[in-house]
Amino acid sequence: MSTPPPAALLLQLFRLQEDERARVGRALHNHVGQALSAIKMGAHLVQSEDDAELRAEDLREIIRASDETVALLRDLHASLHPPQLDAIGLDAALRAEIERTLEPGTLACSLAPLPHPPHADIALVAFRIGQALLQRVVPGARIALAADDDGFELAIEEVAEDLPDAAMWSALAETVGGCLGRDDGAHGTRWRLRLPYGSAPASPVDPA
Repeated sequence: MSTPPPAALLLQLFRLQEDERARVGRALHNHVGQALSAIKMGAHLVQSEDDAELRAEDLREIIRASDETVALLRDLHASLHPPQLDAIGLDAALRAEIERTLEPGTLACSLAPLPHPPHADIALVAFRIGQALLQRVVPGARIALAADDDGFELAIEEVAEDLPDAAMWSALAETVGGCLGRDDGAHGTRWRLRLPYGSAPASPVDPA
């Protein structure tokens, strides 16, 4: 796998960050903005509604719109920074991401808790690369997280197509002392991410 020069990798990272900001901005404007407008309109209707049954129906609609808005905000928050990564660990963060983004049964999981938490930068790199790979899996794919004395490995098998920005993700793994490799088999592509536990040699930029 040829690696583009550092300037090209930085540009890839910048574009990825901007794409994510644009996605969050659209979600806030299109969904959250519309939901808050609907809630406000429903509140005005309740104020002027004399019929008890209609007023109760308006209140139910306000509650439904509020619940949907809270769920969307939680989803956006999880996509920007998974709370489980800090509170519980890498295995829990990956499991939550799978539940959030994939249909049940899509992926066979073997996510063992790590014996001790990796450096925060390294855990974040592992999660972001895993997140990118999960967007490419096909039904029947497999994911595994395993550890040894020197570090840990995240493997995802049966990925439908090549990983976008693969050179950037590989360079990001290398900045924290790890490596990202690809094997092509009869049933699809397998990616293996190998990372150490210890302190990162440099603080990588969160690519999301």
